[in-house]
Amino acid sequence: MDDSWRGYHLAGGHIALDLANTVSWRDDPDRRFDRLDHLDFLAHWLGMTGLGEPPGDLAAVLPAVRDLRELIHALLAEQGPAPAALARFGQLLAEAHACATAAPALPLSWDVPVAHADDVVPAVVLRTHELLRSAEVTRVRRCAARGCGWLFIDTTRNGSRRWCRADDCGNRERVRRHYRKTHQSTVDRGFRGSSAE
Repeated sequence: MDDSWRGYHLAGGHIALDLANTVSWRDDPDRRFDRLDHLDFLAHWLGMTGLGEPPGDLAAVLPAVRDLRELIHALLAEQGPAPAALARFGQLLAEAHACATAAPALPLSWDVPVAHADDVVPAVVLRTHELLRSAEVTRVRRCAARGCGWLFIDTTRNGSRRWCRADDCGNRERVRRHYRKTHQSTVDRGFRGSSAE
């Protein structure tokens, strides 16, 4: 796949999850596709998320963005965050707060405006921290489609959402189930027919 944003959507429901989802087919080594391997995608992603498109060399911050992405995935995709992941996130959070500002209004909201390439990681760290402290974190799910691995916030009332996108992974899984069911019915009919002869 040479088009780095074909098939990519902001499906996570939060910027932290959208960053984690810049790897497609995360759980399928044969199809895994890292969109951040394409430097122009980071600029595109920053624009899509509304963080802004800072001047400067984004290549210099790409390793840190990729590390943060994997850390977010480790914090949110498993049953519970590992102590090492929490410790690393704590370090990043302290660094982010050191350059953050808050509007003079209550409740306080700390933010790092993305004016330069170096602002990208601290800005996303602060927003990730907001998610980790919110009730929404209990509704983070991993797509049930085979090989996908994307994360999303399940906003359904009964917590029944299974797919990152119903029109993508959901549709693919429905087609797969239909094929299996239809194929199995054909096999069963053929078996019954042959045994009746």
